Amino acid sequence: MAGRSARQGLVALCGPPMTGGFLRQLTDELQARGVNCLLNLDSLDALSADERFRDVRVLVLLVFPCTGEVMDRAPSLRAIIVPSLGYEGIDVEAAARRGVLVANGLVSENFDTVAEAAFLFMLMALYDVHAAERRLREGVRRSGPPTARMLRGKTVGVIGYGNIARAFIRRLRNWGTSVLVHSRSRREGAVPDADAVFVELDELLRRSDVVVPLTPLNPTTQHLLDRARLMAMREGAILVNLSRGGVIEEAALADPAVAGRLRTLALDVFEEEPLPMASPLRDLPNTILTGHDIAQTVENIEALRRKAIDNVLVALAGGTPDTTLNA
Repeated sequence: MAGRSARQGLVALCGPPMTGGFLRQLTDELQARGVNCLLNLDSLDALSADERFRDVRVLVLLVFPCTGEVMDRAPSLRAIIVPSLGYEGIDVEAAARRGVLVANGLVSENFDTVAEAAFLFMLMALYDVHAAERRLREGVRRSGPPTARMLRGKTVGVIGYGNIARAFIRRLRNWGTSVLVHSRSRREGAVPDADAVFVELDELLRRSDVVVPLTPLNPTTQHLLDRARLMAMREGAILVNLSRGGVIEEAALADPAVAGRLRTLALDVFEEEPLPMASPLRDLPNTILTGHDIAQTVENIEALRRKAIDNVLVALAGGTPDTTLNA
């Protein structure tokens, strides 16, 4: 049924050039299934100005935001498929008012990969891997006391309690840590199936040796960790961020008072991406910086591709994808 219905609607795929490899592969695989595709690697505005956009039934969108106004330019639109876990910028409520489904790439490989990467960053920061590597490459031996620290005995604070946060918390079992969790929906008490407790955010920041925000970016989490809260963190703490750059007030991280208070910043996400070459974060000591790609494992990307294809075919056939956000 999905195969026959697939031929009855136009699918548009759109994202910036950096998403080209992924979207081209999606386009090829959908076309092999008889789907009529329109690929645009310029901008959503350019795509929506194309006269063929009026006939688009399913829009596959990466990175670019999508408003109700854009949706109105595609009167045949039935679904927006986001081949990633995050869907910031998609006006889900506006889509619902127009009868448009929005489905994301909720796959276990995605949140397990991010959880593993967060654990990697945490251990790299604790063990000061970059400094040890630098000494070897420069042919010098460590002088003075060691700087590496064990994870055992540390307090780890996790902000958020979604799929990624829960996957990360599960990985902390048997490491001899104390785990604190802050969630807007759960204020206090034991964390289900974990050796952790829910606490208020200020308490988490005050007590944690490692702070890991794993929460979506929305109006309530924008600059959740502002300058005041960064200064309230325990001196010598490690901050790991693989959620969204806007969760942290990035300008405050470059403040000498803040930067000097923290042991290590380990960041994969930033308020502006790619991170500008002139960003003062690049000059800070004791940082681990990657370009929002540390979690792009082979397994993750393959699972997202399969889920996107499945969601497109289900939507074209008139069904509701199982990862729909506004069913």
